[in-house]
Amino acid sequence: MCPKLKYLCTVYLIGVLLLLSSACEKVSIPRLGFEEKPVPRLPMAVTYAFSPKLVNFSQTVDACGLPYTIPVGEIIANSFLTVGQERFNGVRAEPPVGQAPKTILDGYRIIVDLNQFGFDPIVGGGEEDRYNAIIDLNLRAVYENSKGTSLAQTPLTYHKSVTIWTPALSSQSSSCSTGPIDGAVEEAAETLAKEMASVMPRLSQAAKSNPNQPENTPIQTQSPVHQALSTTVQFRTKLVDANRNLVLEDGEIIALLIEITNGSNTDIPSAYVELRGTPILVEAFKRVAPIPIPLGSLKAGEKRTTEIRGRLGTISKASQGELIIGIILSEGLPPRTHSIRTEIQPGPPRNLSTP
Repeated sequence: MCPKLKYLCTVYLIGVLLLLSSACEKVSIPRLGFEEKPVPRLPMAVTYAFSPKLVNFSQTVDACGLPYTIPVGEIIANSFLTVGQERFNGVRAEPPVGQAPKTILDGYRIIVDLNQFGFDPIVGGGEEDRYNAIIDLNLRAVYENSKGTSLAQTPLTYHKSVTIWTPALSSQSSSCSTGPIDGAVEEAAETLAKEMASVMPRLSQAAKSNPNQPENTPIQTQSPVHQALSTTVQFRTKLVDANRNLVLEDGEIIALLIEITNGSNTDIPSAYVELRGTPILVEAFKRVAPIPIPLGSLKAGEKRTTEIRGRLGTISKASQGELIIGIILSEGLPPRTHSIRTEIQPGPPRNLSTP
């Protein structure tokens, strides 16, 4: 290689290196990760008072053919405390969950009570270790200031259909993996804990906007904080079979009559009918309409009767069935569920002989 060509090659390489080094100074590698943006903590302290009914509540369900008792109260209390530590500056709990005194010097006292819990299988998932279930969790939160004055109360409602996987841990099926069951209940509790935490800024803002308000006067807050919480919706139910012999037979058309009354002074934007219980009964109505079944809006003082039809599938043997009827409301505390028990049996034998 001639000296001149060698010189030009050297200059070219040096120029390329300088260009790359200059470009590298302006290139930044993006930060990779899946971290959620942390929610800023609210500058307040809260003390939880979980009711004895909530703390001691549990429910036994089926897990791969074995009974399993869900520690519902323990899961709810732990979930509220975990979310509270993420959302508030200070979090405590009164006995038996924690050691905080009932009389607080600052912040808010939140009484959490259990209105209703349901964890009901509705239909098999097609595999022995999977089934679908509906989780109903209804709580009530009452908010007090440091003087013990009740400020407001809100209903906390969770309703969701989930698929649970509970595989056997041994070939003899002597134990099950029940973690997914606890996890589904924990998700419900965390959702309501975050919903409750979202109320606190409005509660605090209402207190600041009324500095001269007497201590014994409840603070006027906006939705979803409700000053008075009561079950203002009532309903009656009746299950009717086609031949009206009060025995449900395979292939028979059945009808559920629901009379619902909105006894409040405000309209309810939407209401739904939820059905649980013996799978063959629930499936009879699911053949006709998806569940939950919408009822539409309910005007203040309105009374309405709705008929929901269904058709029973094949029944192989006689048994006792139970249909649990619940009302889901978009606003307000739902009424207690109704339970209808009935006999289920195969239909009369068919005449298969030819004429």
